[in-house]
Amino acid sequence: MAFRPSKRSSRTIEQIELNMFPMMNLMVVLVPLLLSTATAIKIGVIELNLPQAVGGEISETAIPKEAQRSLDLTVTITAGGFYLSSSQAMLKQEETGGPTIEKTAEGEYDYSLLSGKLLEVKQRIAGSPLDTKRIIIQAESDIEYQILVSTMDAARSILIDETRAELFPDVSISAGIL
Repeated sequence: MAFRPSKRSSRTIEQIELNMFPMMNLMVVLVPLLLSTATAIKIGVIELNLPQAVGGEISETAIPKEAQRSLDLTVTITAGGFYLSSSQAMLKQEETGGPTIEKTAEGEYDYSLLSGKLLEVKQRIAGSPLDTKRIIIQAESDIEYQILVSTMDAARSILIDETRAELFPDVSISAGIL
């Protein structure tokens, strides 16, 4: 059996209003504080050419890959130094068969010598129908990122008589070396 509420009780439900002022005051103080302490993020961008996606439409006027002549100049970064190679030949030291450009006596990579060798290659292929703007850079898996970036910079341009000369501005990254 259910009980009925008494008619004598006269309770009124009190409406409580939330006081939002302390919360708003906190936001007024916190938002400018957080915005003033935030640091601006600098984003460095390195321009790369990624490999073409496989598939897609094939145009009838496109020259077959086999008929196109390209230099395919490649700089391979190893623990011993830089190897330069192309579709024409691989440049090795004649006496040792080691890297084209070995590390210095201090164990550092010689980026100025690399730029000089690439300038020689660029001058040799000047006037030929080969691609004179593209270069591929490969690195062993244990090579540091800064070495890779410095190699890319050395391959893009060289400083000659206080003027910057362009070498191979279209840099591509490749993987899967020995």
